[in-house]
Amino acid sequence: MQQQLNLTLYNNPLIKLVASPRLRWLRHTLFILLGLVLAFKGDVTDFNFSQKSEVQMAFIKVDIATFLVIMGIIYLLVLVLVPKLLFEGRIILFAVIFFILVSLIYLLVYFVDYYFLLPVDNPEKPFLQHVEFSFLSWIGYGAVATVLLSAVVGLCIFKKWINDVQLMHEMQQANLRSELAQLKSQLNPHFLFNTLNNANVLTKTNPDKASQVLLGLSDLLRYQLYESSNETILLSKDIGFIDNLLALEKIRKNDFTYELKVEGNPDKIQLPPFLFMPFVENAVKHGASSVGHCYINVQFSINGQELHFVTENSKPVIKADLPGGLGLKNITRRLQLLYPGKHKLTMSDSKEKYIVHLILPI
Repeated sequence: MQQQLNLTLYNNPLIKLVASPRLRWLRHTLFILLGLVLAFKGDVTDFNFSQKSEVQMAFIKVDIATFLVIMGIIYLLVLVLVPKLLFEGRIILFAVIFFILVSLIYLLVYFVDYYFLLPVDNPEKPFLQHVEFSFLSWIGYGAVATVLLSAVVGLCIFKKWINDVQLMHEMQQANLRSELAQLKSQLNPHFLFNTLNNANVLTKTNPDKASQVLLGLSDLLRYQLYESSNETILLSKDIGFIDNLLALEKIRKNDFTYELKVEGNPDKIQLPPFLFMPFVENAVKHGASSVGHCYINVQFSINGQELHFVTENSKPVIKADLPGGLGLKNITRRLQLLYPGKHKLTMSDSKEKYIVHLILPI
């Protein structure tokens, strides 16, 4: 269960690169490298700059300006526009500003070309392709700018989606752990309530047995105090706990028999603590508490990769109006959380007996 709760989306290298806070430095480095590639892309590598130094200087100025503009727009999107507008639901305002940015990019490209490249070009035989100030030119450069900026926005959206999924996953984990701890703790008052009621009856009828019950209860509570905080315990310890519980009932009621069978070796099997006690408590409550002879049979059977747990208890002829049912509801919910779709629980209720059959993977 703990391994299931520790699953994370960051196990994927690509997702880790996009969303992991620890790799923020690498993402910024890639952004800067992308800006350098887009800016210093070697448009005039075929020219002889030794003879046209003014052209070389013009292109260096253009590349520097392009790099600064690209970095400025990328970080404006990533740090301001996307988180403050798009993620806040102000979509129309974001779309308007996005359109303005695309138009500004075209205007910047045009003016950079006009003021830096056009003056150094040969007016009679131009060797550079210049940017025209026209609607068609705006569409062409705007389309390229839209694709690049949309890629940055898409990356931000993807990162937020990953972080939101991770956050929901962590919240589900926390809720599951909290609910499991609550359900496990709810077993303790239920057990204490039943056992103290038994001791209360014995104080009036048999004080010596009442003392034995209280001593046995002390041992059980001590065990429960130290073991319930563990994620898992040995199955053999849980079986010993159930045996002590049934022995306490035997002290309280003479006309009561119980049998505890174990098939296989429980010393090497680790399970969450106190999975079986609610079923045994329920059997004691509705079986051993009845008038006349009653019995409880408990069996643990280790069969390959499965553990079979069976309880069978007699039912009283006259059904007592006993409150409760909380213990069974809690353990049913706890099993659903610990073994989702991996366990099988069946309960058979007849006139003479009640049988519980639980199958768990081991």
